[in-house]
Amino acid sequence: MKESHVRHLFNEPGDRQRVRAGLGHAAAGHARIALAMACYMVWLIACCTGPAVELGAAASGPGGSAVLVPAWMGPLVCMALASTVIAVWFKKTRKVPSAPSWTVALASLMTLASALHLVWALDTGLPPAARGALYALSSLVMGVGCALFRVEVDRVFGWIGTQQTLYQGMMATVAAAVALVALALAGQATGAGDAPLLTTSLVLPFASAALLRAVVGDFPKARYFGHGRDVPLPFPAKFVATSCVQGVAAGVLFAGVFALGGAGAGDVVGAMGAAGADVAAWPASLGGTVLRSVAQLAAVGLLFGTLVFLRLDFNRLVYKVAFPFVAVGFVLLALLPDATVVGDAVLAAGFCYLDLVLWSLGACLMKNMGLPATWIASCPGAALFFGVVAGGGVALAFLNGEPSPDAPLLASCVACFALAAALFLSSGSNLKYGWGTVRPGESSLAAGDLAGVVKFVATEREVTQRESEVMLLLAQGKSRRAVCEALSVSPDTVKTHVRSIYRKLAVHSQQELIDCLAREREDLAADGSEQPLEA
Repeated sequence: MKESHVRHLFNEPGDRQRVRAGLGHAAAGHARIALAMACYMVWLIACCTGPAVELGAAASGPGGSAVLVPAWMGPLVCMALASTVIAVWFKKTRKVPSAPSWTVALASLMTLASALHLVWALDTGLPPAARGALYALSSLVMGVGCALFRVEVDRVFGWIGTQQTLYQGMMATVAAAVALVALALAGQATGAGDAPLLTTSLVLPFASAALLRAVVGDFPKARYFGHGRDVPLPFPAKFVATSCVQGVAAGVLFAGVFALGGAGAGDVVGAMGAAGADVAAWPASLGGTVLRSVAQLAAVGLLFGTLVFLRLDFNRLVYKVAFPFVAVGFVLLALLPDATVVGDAVLAAGFCYLDLVLWSLGACLMKNMGLPATWIASCPGAALFFGVVAGGGVALAFLNGEPSPDAPLLASCVACFALAAALFLSSGSNLKYGWGTVRPGESSLAAGDLAGVVKFVATEREVTQRESEVMLLLAQGKSRRAVCEALSVSPDTVKTHVRSIYRKLAVHSQQELIDCLAREREDLAADGSEQPLEA
C-alpha cells in the first residue's frame, strides 16, 4: 500500500503532457483572462501604495504625536467590511447583477478610487484634516470596488474550472510582475517615484473590465450569471479558516516590513491578488519591486513544476506545501535578522504559491460543487482581509512601529502558528466535503461512488453529458458494444464519444481511463478509507 501511495505521487507521462498542453491552450485561447487579472492586480497595488498614514495627527496638535500605520491598512479594512456586506446581502436576496452596464459602473468606481488615491498620495500639502478625509474616502471607494470586482473575477474562475484558473493565475502573475518592474524602472529613470504606477492605475480598471466583458460575451448568460443562485449556501468553514490564517501571517509580514523599513521614511507598496489573494507590503523602490517580482516568478515556476511532475491534491498543496513554505520564510526571518531580504523573498514566493492554489480551490468549489461565485468570493475574502488587518495590528503593537530586538521572536511565533494551523486543518476528506460546504452523506462525491467521481472529472475536463454517460460505462468495464446497447446509439457515435473522452483526459485506452479515474478516486478518498474503484 505504501508503494502504491508513493507511485501515485508522481504523474504518469500522459498527465504530464496534459498539464503542458493545458498551459499552452490557456495561453492561446484565454489570454484575455490573464491580462484582465494582471490589470486588476497592478491596480490594487497602486491603490495601496502611499506614504505612512498619521492617525490622530489633527487632534494631537503641534506638540503631540500621531500613530503611523501603513497606507494599505484603510483599504484592507474597507475590503473586509464590503466583502462581509456582499456575502450577507447575497444570502438574503440571491440577486446577481448581470446588466452590461454593471462592469462599466464597477470600472468607473475603481477609477474614482484611483483618482482620489492619486491626489492623496501625491499632494502632501493638504491640511491634515483634509488629507485624513481624502484617505478615508479613497479607502472606502477602493474597498467597495475591489470586493465587487473580485466577485466578477471569481465568476469567470468558476466557469473555466480548476486547471484553467491555475494557468490563468500563473500567467497573470508573470504579466503583473513584468508590468510592475517596468513602472518602477520608469519612476526611477524620470525621478518621479511612484507617479508612473499611480497614474497608470487610472486606466487599468476600464482595461480589465473591457477584457472581462470580451471573455464573458462568449458564455451563455443565463447559465453564467445564474450558476448556484438557487442552491443551499453552507458556510465554507475550512476555506474561511484557511484564508484567515493566511491573512494573519501576511499581515504580520507586511506590518513588519513597514516597521523595520522605517515608518517615518515611508512609502509602502501593498499588493493584493485577484481572487482574495496576496496582500504584500514592500518599500516602493526598484530593488523591492524586483525582489518581489523575482520571488513571484519563482513561485510560478515551482507550482508549474509541481503540476507537471507530482500528483498533489488541494489538501497537500495548501497544508503540506504552501503553509510549510510560509513557515520556512518566517523561520529564516528569525534566524537571519541581519539578512531579512532572504526571508522576505521566500515569504513572497510562499504567499504567491498559496494564492494561486487557493484561487484554483475556489474555482473547484464553484464549478465542481455548484456553489455561486458571490458566496465563494466574499466569505473567504472577508476572512482574508480581516486576518491581514488583525495580523498587521498585532505586529505593529508588538514592534511599536519601529525596529525591535523582539522581531525574531514574533517571526518564530508566526511560523509555529502556520504549522499548527496546517496540522489542524489538513484532512484527506477536505475536497470531497468541499472545505466545509458538503455535509457527510449529502453527495455522491462524498459517498465516494464511481458515478460521483466520473461527474467530478467530467465537470472539470469539460466532458459533455452524453460523453459522461459513455465514460461511466467504460469505467465500469463495459465493452463498446455494451455501451451501444445501453445507450441505444450506433458504434460510430460511441467511437466519436470515446475519442473525445480520451482526448480530454489525455488517455489512450479504456484501461488508462480506468486507472485515471482510480487515481482521482484516491485523491477524493477520506483518510484511511482506501476502496477499489468499482461500480
